[in-house]
Amino acid sequence: MNPIVKLYQKKIGDAFTELSKYARPGGIVFLGDSITEFFRVNEFFPGAYVINRGIGSDTTEGVLGRLSESVYELSPSKVFILIGTNDIAEKKSEQNIIGNMWEIITQIQENCPGTQIYLESICPVSSEKNKKIKRGYLGARNNEIICSINEKLKIMANEKGITYIDLYSYLINEEGNICLDYTVEGLHLTICGYHKVAEILMPYVMGESQTTNKI
Repeated sequence: MNPIVKLYQKKIGDAFTELSKYARPGGIVFLGDSITEFFRVNEFFPGAYVINRGIGSDTTEGVLGRLSESVYELSPSKVFILIGTNDIAEKKSEQNIIGNMWEIITQIQENCPGTQIYLESICPVSSEKNKKIKRGYLGARNNEIICSINEKLKIMANEKGITYIDLYSYLINEEGNICLDYTVEGLHLTICGYHKVAEILMPYVMGESQTTNKI
């Protein structure tokens, strides 16, 4: 068995399913891949009941297949979705990515009608010439594709009546790459990067104004 698939199944079977038994309804779920998994949401959002359901290397298809364990069983008040960068790395078409995202949102709306859904833009990457940047991590990812998908996600969020949150614009530098201070190697985020993301998400997580980035 592929080690990534094995880890994925173990994470759901041994962790999420078991932990869901102890979770109380009404929490705030963060759903996504490694960028979500490494996000220390409990430290960044003290006072909020937040639950991390990120899995490294996950894709839109993977999230679609684990909504029961990651969302439905938790009966959350809010769910923040950040997924898609690994789909790009796997050279999935934009149509496939958007189609899966549409289905993810549709299924959450149908199974958790009282849950507020927040769709985050895919984060930028960097391929600039700097010793910190490891281009091998990027694969097929580039900001042109990411921007194209984000524009479609923004339109889709409006059509589905959910909140779209633009992270991308706040993480890039003047050259259009993710700021060096915000990234580990051109893809993943540093604590500084997560601090910026948390700053953007704070009003939505804590229940303040929900109009700043809504389309």
